[in-house]
Amino acid sequence: MKLEGEKRTSEPPKYLNEDFFKAALEDGLRDMRVDIKKIIFAESNSGGGENYCSKIYRARALYRSSKRQLDEELALIVKSIAITPATQFLEELAVYLREKIFYFDVLGKLEVLIGDGSKFGAKCFYTTREPIQTIVFDDLTQYGYKLANRQSGLNEEHCVVILQKLGKFHASSMVLVEKEPSVREHFSSGMLDENYIRTNERFISFMTLQLRTLANVVAKWAGYEQLAEKLHRHCDNIKENLVLTGRAVPGEITVLNHGDLWVNNFMYKYHDELPTKPIDAIFVDFQNSFFGSPGCDINFFLNSSVQLDVLMHRREFLIQTYYASLRESLERMHSEFVPSYADIQHEIHARELYGFFSSYAFLPMVTMRKEDSYDISIEALTDQDFAKKKVQLMFSSNPRTTDTLRYALRRFDELGIFD
Repeated sequence: MKLEGEKRTSEPPKYLNEDFFKAALEDGLRDMRVDIKKIIFAESNSGGGENYCSKIYRARALYRSSKRQLDEELALIVKSIAITPATQFLEELAVYLREKIFYFDVLGKLEVLIGDGSKFGAKCFYTTREPIQTIVFDDLTQYGYKLANRQSGLNEEHCVVILQKLGKFHASSMVLVEKEPSVREHFSSGMLDENYIRTNERFISFMTLQLRTLANVVAKWAGYEQLAEKLHRHCDNIKENLVLTGRAVPGEITVLNHGDLWVNNFMYKYHDELPTKPIDAIFVDFQNSFFGSPGCDINFFLNSSVQLDVLMHRREFLIQTYYASLRESLERMHSEFVPSYADIQHEIHARELYGFFSSYAFLPMVTMRKEDSYDISIEALTDQDFAKKKVQLMFSSNPRTTDTLRYALRRFDELGIFD
């Protein structure tokens, strides 16, 4: 059972059976009875280097609902997170619960508040913890949405579409908190949760490996010797520096951050007659969402996903694009507070450390060539020899990584973030 032209890598697990999809569709379609005619699986998992923490399955359900009494078809994404010693940290970070709450309690409210038909996320059909944590979504590809190329990074046009959508997303979250302050309770911290950083040695060990590898690479670049020493010093105190990177700053503007805003966590729709022209984007994967400074999402995105020439020459324009969308959205929703452009610039500047974290912890992984990253997973990276070999490769796999880091590290140093 496979789609034409689709490559199957492995059989789906036994629990993804007709009973599972019947429950998912009855929940998602709010229908008393759905009869499953057939489940057709496409490629299992999205390939190495595309998803590190979860298994992703694509399926097409052929079904008949009691409401419509027609044979219909729906493409679905099934995301499963098996909690193993390697992925125990996902349980500690409560990613399944956070994502479930986001999709069922928050997403719809944000889309109603923005009021212009904008969609921020896919429809979530169903969640279950048995036999493992699993969430079922609408497959956005059936509506023409596609992933951009992570290795080459985003050009200006693609960045503009994302930052306009991000401005709307952040704005609607600010208005939601004005109306429902309690919504913040479940989104108090993201992947840089202080307790997690202080107690998870595996995470610290891997971050140390990445930053130490970067420092050793930088030490070989002419004119970067002092910067390499600063990176080594930063790494000597990596735990406290990561706590500082993620910690809330008193008085900062707060929005709901996506929390993991890199190129595989949003999908683009393109113009019918101009297939390279993006016209919309939708976010995926809200398991790390948290309330904090908009500077977190913006710096994470700029340092993980943007082409170097755009980063060097159009940074200010991109921030202005984000701000225009944020302000216009807040004014249209009659928000109690509309920050100034200077306020947003301050938030971004105050969170440059978040951008640095993105540049050493994510950029090298994001830009890796497919043939170098096909065998990477959270489980595989628990093998220290494998991890060392792969992290070395991360910093050398794609020339874009070196070129971007040469520019970004010099810029961070001039901003004084290592001092």
